[in-house]
Amino acid sequence: MGYIFEQEIESIKNAVRARTIGEDETIRLRQVLTAKIHPSVKAYCKAEVEKLLATERVGEIRSKRLPYALPEVARLQQQIDLLLVHYYEFDKTDFESLLDESVHFQFNYLCRPQWTLVNFIFGSNRRVPVAEIEKKLLYCVDYSYFNDLLKRYFIDRGLAEMEYEEFKALVQRIDGEVVARHSSLELATMTRALFTFVASGKYAALDQSEQARLPINAAVVFFEDKRLEKIQGRLEFERDKKKITELSVMELAEIIEAVRTAGDPGVIPQPTNGGDNVPSESVAKVEPHRSEQQEPLPTSQNDVDEARSPGPSTRRSDSEFQPVAVAAPTIELDPQKRLQEYFSSHDRKVYIKSIFRKDAEAFADALEYIDSLKSWDEASLFLDSLFVANNIDPFSVIAVTFTDRVSAKFTSSQKAQ
Repeated sequence: MGYIFEQEIESIKNAVRARTIGEDETIRLRQVLTAKIHPSVKAYCKAEVEKLLATERVGEIRSKRLPYALPEVARLQQQIDLLLVHYYEFDKTDFESLLDESVHFQFNYLCRPQWTLVNFIFGSNRRVPVAEIEKKLLYCVDYSYFNDLLKRYFIDRGLAEMEYEEFKALVQRIDGEVVARHSSLELATMTRALFTFVASGKYAALDQSEQARLPINAAVVFFEDKRLEKIQGRLEFERDKKKITELSVMELAEIIEAVRTAGDPGVIPQPTNGGDNVPSESVAKVEPHRSEQQEPLPTSQNDVDEARSPGPSTRRSDSEFQPVAVAAPTIELDPQKRLQEYFSSHDRKVYIKSIFRKDAEAFADALEYIDSLKSWDEASLFLDSLFVANNIDPFSVIAVTFTDRVSAKFTSSQKAQ
């Protein structure tokens, strides 16, 4: 990468190791997916096991007389595959190797997503099937606007494969368009995934007076990847001349604003709540900086607008790597009733389609299982595993509203005791 981040990488590996396999000789993927570790590491491990299963399936001999294509058989096969994947067992050596690969890969991706996507997906190939691209996107859960807009592009154009140059140009255009629509604070907040990943290597959670810190070299690489040379140069100046080694989100935002406004950093307000979670509405917007020759993004405007959302705060403690941290709904659920009763017909259709891949039985089974749990901690771990298994962003609107509903049940149960 040109920069050394081995200290941060080793800290993250140590934290993951302590929260997963520890001193044991083996560990199942299911245990990894329910552990309090960064979601991107979970996604990488799950994608590797799914790839292994798919490779084994290629070599299977199946009689044409057996009705494998029947919907009932296909649904059962999906459930079997899910169990096979979740109960896959790593020995210590295999897990250690996978852990090293996953953390290095995710650090690379979070620092320079454009470069990593192009090289990871294409390697030395000049053309790659779209199906293969979509499989490799499963390894990348952060910067979800790439996944969303790339998939829309494939569908809109009915592509079966892509060439290296076309894909590289498309990724650059997507990133450039998203960056252009961000204010300085929002642009700084785009690094939240990096802040969170680095923070996942710390054993002690941040207290209310602390801010998450990012190595300035990581920020340099991040903006170099986005070809924002002026911001990159200013960060290098802060590092080399002022000897700054780490930044908070607000400090990074001030540097970006100073560059964009030719030295007037006063537009960015100081945080009023002791943290980095400052609403973007309180920040003066900066006009998008565009190249006059930049082509419009080849997707719908709505997709780009959705991709603008700065998402959750970067200030997340080690204990928060799960889709909780959301308030319960204003209505309270009767703890004596089944969770199923509190989803309208419309709600069920929405959640079944968006979270459970149109599988009504899986939705019903999940609610029944949640009803059997005794605490919100158990439920939150189950939701974490569910979202990872179904490739759902835990901070998307649909995931947060579903989490709200489940959280309300346990909030009501505690008040009833």
